[in-house]
Amino acid sequence: MMAGGRPKLSLRTKRDRVVHVRLSEGELSALTSFATSHNLTTSEVLRRLVRQASGFGPTFDGDAAKGIRANVVQLRKAGVNLNQITRALNSGRAPGYADLTGGVERLARIVAGQIDMLEGLCARARERASQKVVRDV
Repeated sequence: MMAGGRPKLSLRTKRDRVVHVRLSEGELSALTSFATSHNLTTSEVLRRLVRQASGFGPTFDGDAAKGIRANVVQLRKAGVNLNQITRALNSGRAPGYADLTGGVERLARIVAGQIDMLEGLCARARERASQKVVRDV
């Protein structure tokens, strides 16, 4: 499980389970039309809905995917800064206490902001999926 109680899904997850679903002709037509218009298979549409509704988190594409990539860049920069601080401390080149605490506080704010943004994206996507499922039942 990941932080926040979400199940962890690896990109290399083996998908060997099959679920059979009965749909009306209209439901199947709507699903197929939706999948086609979004360049997805019907299986991928259903997987994404299941992941969102069950807490695995959404599948991001478009602007959301760009936001995630920007988030990763910021987190990498924070990681580089942390490595530089650690290297300086381990080599005995300790910066002044005020400089060190100021830098660590800035890094902590960046990481906290990134976490909030990611959790917000996931929560909004999960809520949208849940509302869609409940609304149609």
